[in-house]
Amino acid sequence: MFRSSFITTWAHALASLPVIGLDLSDLSVKFIRFDERGKSIGVRYIGSADLAGGVMVNGSIEKPKELAGILANLKTNDGHKVTDRFVVASLPEEKGFIKILRIPRPKSENIDAAVRWELEGAIPLPVEEIYFDFEEVVSAGHSDHVDVLVLAYPRGIVDSYTSVLREAGYVPMALELESQAIARALIDRGNLDPVLIIDIGATRTSFVLMTREGIIHTSTMSVSGQSFEAEIAKAMNVSLERARELKVTAGLDLKKEGGNVARALMQPLRLLLEEIMRHIEFYRDHKKDRGDLQNSIEKILLTGGDSNLIGIESYISRGVKVTVEKVSPFSRVLPQMGQRLPPIPANQAHAYTTAIGLALRQIL
Repeated sequence: MFRSSFITTWAHALASLPVIGLDLSDLSVKFIRFDERGKSIGVRYIGSADLAGGVMVNGSIEKPKELAGILANLKTNDGHKVTDRFVVASLPEEKGFIKILRIPRPKSENIDAAVRWELEGAIPLPVEEIYFDFEEVVSAGHSDHVDVLVLAYPRGIVDSYTSVLREAGYVPMALELESQAIARALIDRGNLDPVLIIDIGATRTSFVLMTREGIIHTSTMSVSGQSFEAEIAKAMNVSLERARELKVTAGLDLKKEGGNVARALMQPLRLLLEEIMRHIEFYRDHKKDRGDLQNSIEKILLTGGDSNLIGIESYISRGVKVTVEKVSPFSRVLPQMGQRLPPIPANQAHAYTTAIGLALRQIL
């Protein structure tokens, strides 16, 4: 999406080296490596590792030595130790800044300086304390200004991730925003209508608003798989372990468990619907400001491990009057996989969407 990534030292080698897509979150590490044979693509291996509470908190690495030790000893789902060293890793969505800046049209050689100048007032950190990248947005013809989509991260976050990866023995080829990886896995940008991607994870839900311009907005909220379980446990007076089972087996099905699980989930899901409507309104305002007549979101894509909640697609679709779909995170490469089908069940693949998108950076 952007002209470069936060780490570009090895970018020229991406096309010829096997790369692990490494998704780091508060509770787990998920990874995948693809294997290309001519025009055929397969999954070389896939796997995950749990993280103890406090190793990572809200995307910040709190126990770097412990995390490095886990990363150095990753094992695939079939029990083999990971020996590849080149990785494309995720950066935490909640720590980054995505902004669309409107700046007076500069000469092409001065655009870097113009963006840097505008960032001073757009990001709540001094420019010298961030890494940033940008791309020009294609918008309705304006001759006097240019819209620029900027991605910025605190240097401390980026440096902590690269330091841990290197301590674990990896060579970080690039670090990417989670939303970049998710969008790459789910969407072919060759024919893109406005779409809202919702990634429902264990500890948070992320929103990615994407158009032909690229990613124009991202955000996160605390509604998540864990909050679903907490509401079920409280309402039904059961343990969190039992609540987790009920979440999976009953979900929003009113015919199961007397409808008690579905009713327990109503509060967090109402908050989710409110946030979705805010993103739909944001998009309408964004397009109206740019004179674009295509001012509505026509489709929502669900992904993430907790997008498997029974009935959630129809619940969201009814609530916001927008088509809701779940698309396989392998969909963009399935035609090239032939008989080499993904080695995990379809309902588990959504937990790996970010890792898949990261690994696809060298292929797509």
